[in-house]
Formats: sequence, structure tokens, C-alpha cells
Amino acid sequence: MALFLIFLLLAAAPTRGTQGTLCKRRAKHSLPALSEDGDIILGGIFTVHLEAIQNPPSFTITPPESECRNFHLSSFRLVLTMIFAIEEINRNKNLLPNTTLGYKIYDDCSSSAVASKAALALVTSEEERMDFTECETSNVAAIVGCDISTSSIVVARTIGPFGIPMVSYYSTCSCLSDKQEYPTFFRTIPNDNYQSKLLAELVKTFGWTWIGTIRSNIDYGNFGMQEFVEQLRKAGVCIAYSESFYRTDPPEKISKIVQVIKQATTKVVVAFVDTGDMRILLQEISRQNVTGIQWIGSEGWITEQLLPPEESAKFLVGTIGVATPRTEIPRLRDFLLKVHPSKFGGSTLVKKFWENVFACNLTKQSKVAFRMRQCTRMEQLDGLENAFLPAIMDGSCYHVYKAVYAVAHALDDMLSCEEGNGPFINNTCAHISNFEPWQVGKRAQFILIRSF
Repeated sequence: MALFLIFLLLAAAPTRGTQGTLCKRRAKHSLPALSEDGDIILGGIFTVHLEAIQNPPSFTITPPESECRNFHLSSFRLVLTMIFAIEEINRNKNLLPNTTLGYKIYDDCSSSAVASKAALALVTSEEERMDFTECETSNVAAIVGCDISTSSIVVARTIGPFGIPMVSYYSTCSCLSDKQEYPTFFRTIPNDNYQSKLLAELVKTFGWTWIGTIRSNIDYGNFGMQEFVEQLRKAGVCIAYSESFYRTDPPEKISKIVQVIKQATTKVVVAFVDTGDMRILLQEISRQNVTGIQWIGSEGWITEQLLPPEESAKFLVGTIGVATPRTEIPRLRDFLLKVHPSKFGGSTLVKKFWENVFACNLTKQSKVAFRMRQCTRMEQLDGLENAFLPAIMDGSCYHVYKAVYAVAHALDDMLSCEEGNGPFINNTCAHISNFEPWQVGKRAQFILIRSF
């Protein structure tokens, strides 16, 4: 038995060639991405698609990549906001002088599994094979992301042990405030305890004492609703029903929840629901023609355009909720208007964006070409008003903008550090040309506490 175990260990050991031990990547990935090289790279993970179709592995062939569906225009605006902020910083002679920021941005397709792949892709070298003595690490200084709290939890646990900081622009779960569990996680948006308490105050202010609740069956919805219900109990408000679901649940379950809403004696419904989930629920609300509901919404969906305007007027009239303050970033709108399929290295994400906005096809040989007109590439974004270019920007772009600048200022602090007066052990400094990601996190934490 001992001899057999020794044989197995020897068989598993890396082979040595004339150049030493070889490192080899176990698998390739084909995640949708946008990238630009630079002296220092900022990673990004965004939810550009709202659904990932993942087939169960057969264990007979290489597992196929996830198929991403339901392109989300407002999330793609957040991607471009990150790029806009980086380009703005690179033009600023007073911030990170003589240092160029680059970026590598992935789409997690609203899947924590895909987000985990994206995180690993960001923090490992791109080399396919290399000598062990020459192994290189990624030059990603920090990650901006994720959107969904569950994805942020997965990514934070993946990269946290390596000290790599991540700054989320939208993950609001109060669970992520646990610094023992997530020491390198930061965010530029308040946690859900604040909006849970505010939603409870709304209910009390309007004198509603008998309500229904709906939540996304993910960390965002579960933790947010838990705090909300606790606040209501203190005020003596009763809950008629409490339902939870996720967008991948069977249609029958969604239909049953809508039946519960329809048959309940209360018409006041508080929905602590994610954007993708709320879209599914409202589509079923529309199908069953359930009107007269007083919706109270969390920031996860309240500002989103989830139904066509005529249906919104019928099913969502009078909806109230909480949202981050609307903030216009100077020159961002002009930057968004200049997006074109010819830019960003012909990125698949940009092409999908163009096809979604103008309902046309950029690929001549596509299987769906016969159903869609061909894009001319002369289409104009100017004059459009949709989720990508709303009349008034919501606050989400500003949260991304702040996240990028927080990392940039942390890097700049390292650049201007005086030896002997630094923040690290023995008052040492970290140098911009040779630093560890955890050192960026230490400075980013100070800046976020000080500024936001």
C-alpha cells in the first residue's frame, strides 16, 4: 500500500525538462472581455448579461463555456464608465504621473461561477506554459466589482487569501461588512442595513400594517429582507405572506407566487429583489394581468426599465422605493456617445451592445441574420433615450467612478511616499514599480474611509 502511494505521488509530480519544471495552465477561458494594456492593470467584473446558461458536465468531453444571454444596457454603461475614469486619470498630469493605467474587464453574466473564473483569470498569468523558475504573476493591482453580492462573496473568498483588494460599486449585502470574512473587500455604496431601515420607515410613514414581501433568493435579498422584517416587527407591522425565488426557478414557481399576490388581502408588496429576478416576476405579473398593486422597491430594481412604457404605466404606477442619488459625471455622456463597434479592438461585448441598441446584425453569416436587418455601422447613438443613455443618469455610474479613483489615489499615495515616513512596517514605502496588491488595499481602505 505504501509503495502504491509513493507511485501515485511520483506520477502526480511535475515533469522536469532541460529548462526545469514547467508550469502549465489547466484550461483556457473565453470570457467576454474588454482590455487595454498599461503599466498597472485594474481588473473589472461586471454583470453585462443577466443570464448564464450552464449545461451540466458530461465528464466525456471538455466542459463547454457558459452561454450568456439578456444583454443589460445599463450594466454596459457601467463598464464604459470604468474605462472613461481610467482614460481621464491617464490624462491627468497630477495623478499617477508617468504611470499609465490599463484595464481588463470581464462579464460575469450574472453567475457567481463565471465571476469566479473571471477573478482567477485576472490574478493569474496569461502565459500558456513557462519555466517554474520564471513564473510570473498578474500585474492586476485591484479589481473593481462585482455587481451582485453573491458574486462578490465568491470573488472576495477567491482573491482575499492573496491580499488582492476589490472595490464593489453595487454589492450591498450587509454580510460583506464582516472584515474577518472579507478583509480585502471594499465598496463605494452603503450596505443594505440602511435601505432596509429606510424601507421599513416608508411602510410605517404611510400607515401600512398588513403587507406582503417578495425577495430574491440570494444573499442580497435574504439578508436585506431579514433586516427589513426585523424593523417591521418592532413597529407591529404584520406580514401576510413572504415569498422568495430566483430567475432560474421553474416558471410554475413564479406563476404560483403571482397567484399568491393576486389572491392576498393586502395590495402593498415590498420587493427586495435583484434586477434580473424582478424582470422575470413582472413579466408574469403582466401575463396574469395583476393590477392595483402598491409596489415598494429596493435599489436593485427601482430605477430600471423592466417593462415597456405602456406596461409600466399599467402595472407599476405609483411605485416607490429607495435609490442612490442621481449624479451626472462631467463629459461621461459625450464619451458614451462615441462608442462604436470599430473601437475597443472589435470587442464582442461592444458588438453585442450595438446589435441590441439598434436591433440589427453585425455578422453577415449569423444564423439569425434573416430575422434582423444588417447594421450599417453608421447608426447614431445621439438622440436615443434608453437604459444606456437615460435622460438623467442614476447614481450607479458614480459608484464605479469613485471605485476607480479610490484605487488610483491609493496607487498615487504609494508613488508620493517618503522613505522613512511610510505606512508599512518600519515606516517603509511601497514603490509603484514593485508593490504587492495588499499594499494597495491598505491605502484604498484609508482613502474610502476618509473620502466616502
